[in-house]
Amino acid sequence: MTKRISKSQFMMGLQCPKRLWLYNYRKDLIPPIDPAKQKLFDEGHAVDELSRNYFKGGKLVAFDYRQLSHAIKHTAWLMENGAKLIYEGAFTAASVLIRCDMLKKNPDGSWDLIEVKSSTAVKEEHLPDAALQRYVLQAAGLKLKKVWLMHVNREFVKQGPINPKEFFRRKDITEKTAALLPAISEDLEKFMEVLAAREAPEISIGRRCSTPYGCDFSAHCWKGMPEYSIYNIPRLTWEKKNTLKAMGIMKFSDVPETFDLNATHRLYLQVEKSGKPVIDRVALADFLKELEYPLYHVDFETLMPGIPLYDSSRPYQQVPFQVSIHVQESKGAEPHHLEYLGDPAGDPRPGLIAFMAKHISPKGSLLAYNAAFEASRIKEMAEDFPALKTALLDFATRLKDLMKPFQQQVYVLPEFRGRYSIKVILPALVPGMSYKDLAIGNGGDAQLAYAGMVAGRLNLQEIEQARQDLKIYCGRDTLAMVKILDRLYLEARQ
Repeated sequence: MTKRISKSQFMMGLQCPKRLWLYNYRKDLIPPIDPAKQKLFDEGHAVDELSRNYFKGGKLVAFDYRQLSHAIKHTAWLMENGAKLIYEGAFTAASVLIRCDMLKKNPDGSWDLIEVKSSTAVKEEHLPDAALQRYVLQAAGLKLKKVWLMHVNREFVKQGPINPKEFFRRKDITEKTAALLPAISEDLEKFMEVLAAREAPEISIGRRCSTPYGCDFSAHCWKGMPEYSIYNIPRLTWEKKNTLKAMGIMKFSDVPETFDLNATHRLYLQVEKSGKPVIDRVALADFLKELEYPLYHVDFETLMPGIPLYDSSRPYQQVPFQVSIHVQESKGAEPHHLEYLGDPAGDPRPGLIAFMAKHISPKGSLLAYNAAFEASRIKEMAEDFPALKTALLDFATRLKDLMKPFQQQVYVLPEFRGRYSIKVILPALVPGMSYKDLAIGNGGDAQLAYAGMVAGRLNLQEIEQARQDLKIYCGRDTLAMVKILDRLYLEARQ
């Protein structure tokens, strides 16, 4: 019996034929779906459901992947009985099974294929996805007139109930998918040969392991890599990584000093080989002179829903729901802590803005780690709440970035290994202090916890625990900044 592949498997094969083989024969290597990935799936499903209100009168083929034969028969029945708009229609031809987000019948009897994506633009990887559907539909005998990609309108601003006609944009990709059709037969033939093999093809790791999508088999394919390999060097091009691999070099510490590296990577290599820190104390002292007291160590946690939850918010906007502030009245002073965590029953931003306006005086610097993020959130809130614009923009102009000395290689330790996120910097500069002991240990976990409260998925006990965990995590971020700053003052004096 000829093996049949799905649209998602076809896309796997385009990214990496080894991934396609492993998916079919070694599903045991796939890790469990983590909450962050499940959130992406849920977001996509929610966008799909909303898109079905763009047109009226559609018929849904509700049979899932466990009932594919029923889905195919139901689709055929709908078409034979005059359906003019079909959601999740199932078709099989040329050894491929597809499910179409939308099929819309035209007055002349032809059909339009409408592929729905939760992204805010047409991406290159969307085109072969839609082209394969076109290929199968035409092979199944459908007369296609147009192929559309429907995506989220990045300019949409929620004001009351969401109108799908405003929330989505449609892009005609008919010609672009037509250009890809000749290659599909060859790709399918190649993928069938891959699946007929007894063993996975030998394919080296590379850019394909994460582009355009993360691969579930990365842990399997990357096992045996040195702890700090050439693939861990931040922002080193894949061309240079491949050159080093061809030279037989896998550990960063083995990279020759004569190898073509930029100044930043050369500094990383120097620190890695010597095991000694590099500290520019003059530049560090100059940075510290920029800080004005009282000093407000500030950190936001944000929610980023694809479908906006609150008026005056946009798709995938980072909506602050929590702020932690550690205040130091003077250099080296004992900090006192202030915190705000929004009520999940409503928009958290007005309360957060009022909290900041109440507790941040007109004088002194606001210090954040990767301050561009906090600055962007503050400026967005200024636009969304114009009555408070002056105060918010004042906060933004007073922001200083604690990440600056590390990002600009003013302070480099071997433990950093070219990275400078606060999760890396903190345990290296403040031994015994990290995020490993926290129930919520990163921004993604914080988003998931608050989203669970907003969606009503948590009971009262779980809500209370989540609130405590969120406060501990966000408070750790700003206390970490206090401790890191103490260390910088100490180094600047030496």
